[in-house]
Amino acid sequence: MRFATPLPWAALFCSIALLAASISRADEPAAEKPVAEESTAAEKSEAAPADDPQVDKAAVEKLVEQLDAADKAARDAAEQQLIELGAKNGVAAASEAFVNLLPQPNDEMPQEVQVRLARIANEIRLRIAQRAIEGTTLTLDVADVPLADVFKQIEKQTGNRLIDYRDEFGQPDAEKKVTYRGAKEPFWKAVDTILDSVQMSPYSDAGGESLAIIDRDQGVLRRGAGRAVYSGPFRIEPTGASSQRGIRNPDQSGLSIDLEISWEPRLRPIGLSMRAEDLKATCDDGRPTPVVSEDIVFDVEVQAESRAVDVVASLQLPARTSQKLATVEGRMTALVPGRLAELKFDNLATAKDVTKRAGEVAVTIERVTKNQALWEIYMRLKVEGSDAGLSADGGWVFQNTAKLVDKKGQSLDNAGFETTMQTEDEICFAFFYELPEGRELKDYDWVYRTPASVVSVPVDFKLENVPLP
Repeated sequence: MRFATPLPWAALFCSIALLAASISRADEPAAEKPVAEESTAAEKSEAAPADDPQVDKAAVEKLVEQLDAADKAARDAAEQQLIELGAKNGVAAASEAFVNLLPQPNDEMPQEVQVRLARIANEIRLRIAQRAIEGTTLTLDVADVPLADVFKQIEKQTGNRLIDYRDEFGQPDAEKKVTYRGAKEPFWKAVDTILDSVQMSPYSDAGGESLAIIDRDQGVLRRGAGRAVYSGPFRIEPTGASSQRGIRNPDQSGLSIDLEISWEPRLRPIGLSMRAEDLKATCDDGRPTPVVSEDIVFDVEVQAESRAVDVVASLQLPARTSQKLATVEGRMTALVPGRLAELKFDNLATAKDVTKRAGEVAVTIERVTKNQALWEIYMRLKVEGSDAGLSADGGWVFQNTAKLVDKKGQSLDNAGFETTMQTEDEICFAFFYELPEGRELKDYDWVYRTPASVVSVPVDFKLENVPLP
């Protein structure tokens, strides 16, 4: 970890005073709002605290001093209280302000104080991120209401945007009406029931930040028929099973179970993994069906803007008399951004070595140059520390967006980009922009959207009565 310029202990109280003033301003959100898009209720609660949190400056000063107390119990207590103060509101913007304005670890501090300050920041970010990825619930009581209005209610309550995608598939777009009643139902369970009522299904590869919904193909079974299970924001469903019997080589015999893993569209997982040894299957006769090899790890890097992935579990071939797998249970691990941040850079024509931070990520505009008709923005992204596996050499960095945005909120996508350097904790890009005729660079800000932190989320599931081929 690279430490900041040494901050003398006598100066840390100035930082804490700024901290108290900053967090107490509920009308000044710490994170930029998405531009040119209407914010959902969930995004609004993320951007600015609902209440006006008050930070006791004297108490924070005392707790920071106490991190260097002679008594270990006192040091432990101070660390825990600072964590609770930073995470108590459950609002990412306020917690990030708390973390960013605490004294940065530096060589003028005792080593243990440096370790504790780093640990405090990591724990606060982890708690906030874990709250951000909890599964949402839906309470709805409607009768014969247009589908579009139901989609608006779903987005308002959960932050998940669903869109009618039938036009893109050339399907008739006749109005559909929904009748549904449910209280605090998990998002996926409620959506499955609603879609079954109108004979529709998700299309997971439409792109964007929404979940596309289309008419269901003839013969496709109901989503809410009990095949799928729900685990937090995730939905796991067996979609297929196939078997092979090796005649010449019996060791080539096996059973494959296809699993579709979906997630709430407001989330953007970076990857999923599952160790074969964590997957347990039992046949209807009570005998276990072991995995082919317990050493296998299923790793799936999620493609940009996808809303589901498929995983194939390979099991040993069960006895011919078996009709179904009574249970298939396991644990997956999902790497999920806990919070998406938008970093906004202005004065682009003169921008040079300008850095902005969000959580564990630092983004720097190194220089901006003009090459004939193209403006070129050279930037560096650095991961400054992660316990969850966030690294700059992962595919997630290519899912980040980089746009020029004018004062009216109109955005301009880049015309292309190049990777100029990449290591485990740093990556550099050159983004290219062609401005519309009559526009100048001074008319725009550069907005870079990136995960501020990543959480490793366990996803436990238990499927029942999976038919065998």
